[in-house]
Amino acid sequence: MALIAKIDPPLTVADGRAQIHARPYKQAAVAEGDEIFVWTSETSGWHGLAAFGTIAAARIESFPNKTGPGEHKELVLDVQIVSGAPARSLTLAQLAVHRDSDEAGPEAPVGKTLYTHALNKITSIESDDADFVRSHFEEH
Repeated sequence: MALIAKIDPPLTVADGRAQIHARPYKQAAVAEGDEIFVWTSETSGWHGLAAFGTIAAARIESFPNKTGPGEHKELVLDVQIVSGAPARSLTLAQLAVHRDSDEAGPEAPVGKTLYTHALNKITSIESDDADFVRSHFEEH
């Protein structure tokens, strides 16, 4: 299965690994070895599509609430980064013209997914959509 995580930057990579905190959307199942694409928020000054990797470990951890008392649970992913930067950029601006389209191309579902998800969410994507996103990491 392929996943996409939309995170608030920065994406910190050390020794080829990154740790991502996210909340699953629509019961996205996460397993070791799953392919994951990392999207960094452009409104926070980053690039959009930022990295591609595989899930090395996944666990649920508790964190204190930033606003108010109590705590909340987050999915913490250890990601082995395969490629730290795409060969071709993919940004919300590039997807904007396709996000409301009824065309069968992969830009529409990827655009809808990224526009409708809040930051620090993770969801699964269809294999055709994953192929489209993965193609940005290959030289053309």
